[in-house]
This record gives sequence, structure tokens and C-alpha cells, in this order.
Amino acid sequence: MTWFERHPRLGTAGLLLASILGTDVAFSHAYRWLVTRREAPRPTLRVASAVYHHGLRPMLSTDAEHWGPGVYPYRTNSLGFRDRLPRQVELAPRGPRVLFMGDSFTEGVGVAYEQTFVGIVDAAFAARGVEVLNAAVSLYSPTIYYRKTRYLLEDVGLGFDQMVVFIDISDIEDELAFSLDAEGHVALDPRRRRDEQRESRRYGSALWALRPLQRWLDAHTLLLAWVYRGVDGLLARPGHRSAAWTRDPEAFESYGRLGLERARARMEQLRALLAARGVRLTIVVYPWTDQILGRESDCRQERFWREWAAARGAGFLDLFPDFLAAGAPEAVVRRYFIEGDIHWNAAGHALVAAAFLERYDPRPPP
Repeated sequence: MTWFERHPRLGTAGLLLASILGTDVAFSHAYRWLVTRREAPRPTLRVASAVYHHGLRPMLSTDAEHWGPGVYPYRTNSLGFRDRLPRQVELAPRGPRVLFMGDSFTEGVGVAYEQTFVGIVDAAFAARGVEVLNAAVSLYSPTIYYRKTRYLLEDVGLGFDQMVVFIDISDIEDELAFSLDAEGHVALDPRRRRDEQRESRRYGSALWALRPLQRWLDAHTLLLAWVYRGVDGLLARPGHRSAAWTRDPEAFESYGRLGLERARARMEQLRALLAARGVRLTIVVYPWTDQILGRESDCRQERFWREWAAARGAGFLDLFPDFLAAGAPEAVVRRYFIEGDIHWNAAGHALVAAAFLERYDPRPPP
């Protein structure tokens, strides 16, 4: 009697699994080959900078920028800032000018410019004779906020009289990987970046020990990779390590304390740079989905930057209450965030824009 005859169910299950795996691998490779051949080359939006590490390509226009599964239009101006259309920006302002700085939230990934909070504020302020520029780019943090601003003021000669910095919760972790080199240019520590990214993946994965299997499935399959990620997602710890420092003592000691100190030092440099030119500085803080679902009120992020701004005469806006008061936490996340993402959808940007316009006065002080 053969092994299959002694174990018919186990043998059938093994053959079925092998058939599924073989079909998935063959189909996946064929599908990816066809997609690669048919995809039109997309213009390179994100480019390296020798001074402040990375930015956006100037004067670019595309209707096919990707964020996750979504596609949205994207335009940049002559300065490499996201804008409503490719346009030449005059270095000397004709009236009040507000420069926004931040990371992917302020850049407005996944949403058309006109629907981002900066785009909404731009349209509202234009009617009052105030120009808006958006210097934010994904993966920025205080070191780049400072160095890019210095570059714009000293090397480009850009004039503006107000600056609004949206400080993201992930900036604290990002600061650990950025520094200024001997020439004063932004340098990335790739080892520290990899370490933090690995710890973030470990934090959110219930199947971390099977990481080699996941990499193989991602490279060779579609169906089984999707099943694996679904199981991992169901078993995973909720939340993100990058946002855990506001409430988790272990995360705060692991990276939050040092990251916050580095962020403070860079913001001190930025404040001094702006103060020497009479530029008004305003700090804005806002929650991730983690803080909303955890009902965090008056957390470390809020307290630290509120006290910092008050001690230095900077403006301060706290958007935590606006999200926490918008309804039940789960409903707020569904209503204002891109599905399965930490970034705002169009409704979320509208909420931020309304809160900002209600509290921020763009008129120069007397």
C-alpha cells in the first residue's frame, strides 16, 4: 500500500496546495510581466537634493501620481513646491505670503491640490490678497524644515513674512536618521533608518518570525501573499510604532526622548533663522489615527510643542480637539482618513482647513 493510499486526505490536501501554489506563482509572474510592459513611464516627481536631501521636481504636471491604489493629479511650480498649476513664482512677494512646511500630511498625498488643506487655505487667502506656498514633502522632519528654509532664504532669495510648520508625530522618529554633515547639508543615516523601519515592521506584525516567507510570497505570488497579509493584519497589534511615543513609555525611551530633543534643537535653529528676518512662526500639531482611537487628549506631542511655542513667542494651533470632538473614534477614522491609511482624505483636509482658517489671521501684526 502506497503512502497516498494510507493517507488519502493528507495527500489530496498536499496536491491541492501544490496546485494552488504552482498556479499562483505562474499567474503572478505572467501578470507582472504584462503590467510592466504595458505601464507607461511616469515622470519622476521626487528628486534628491544635495542640500536638504530630497524634494520635488519643478514645473511638473501629471494626472497619474500614485498613492497606494489611488491615482491623483499633481502639479509643481518653479520652486519645486506642490501647487495648483505649474507656474513661475516670484521670489519677492507682492503682499503677505505664508509658507507652509511639513511632511506627507502637509504635502497632501493621495488628494488633489485643490482638496488639500493647503489648497483650500490658498483659495481662501487669495481672496484676501495673501499668497500661499507649500514647501512640504513626504518624509520631512525638523532637520529638513530648518535646512530647506535656510536654503530658500539664503540661496534662492525667496521672500515670505509668515511660516506655518505642521509638526507630524512621526517627525520624532525620523529625526534619529537625519543630521547635518560637515558642510551643513542634510545627511541620512541609512543604518538607523533601516533599524527604525525594521522595528516598526516588527511592532505591527504578529508573524514577524515568518518574515522570510512573507518576502518570498511577495516576490512570487499574488493570491497567497494577499492571504498572508490578511492573516497578519487580523493578528497584528493595533497602531503604529512611529506614533506610539506619545503614550507608550517603552517607545518613548526607545526613540521618543532622543528624537524629541533633536527635533527641539532643530526647531530652535529654525526659530532663530526666521526671527532674524522678522518672519512670524506658527506651529501646528494634529493626531494620527492612533491618538484618535486611543482618545489621547493633551498628550506629549501637544504639551511639548505648546510649551515650546509659548516660551518663544511663536503661534500655536492644536488640531487634536477638532478630531476628537468630531464623533466616535472609529467613525472619525472612517470619515476623515484614507481607507487603510494614516493620511487624511478630502474630508479630513476640509476639517483641517476649516479649523486653520477659523484661528489663523494672515494679516501682518501692526
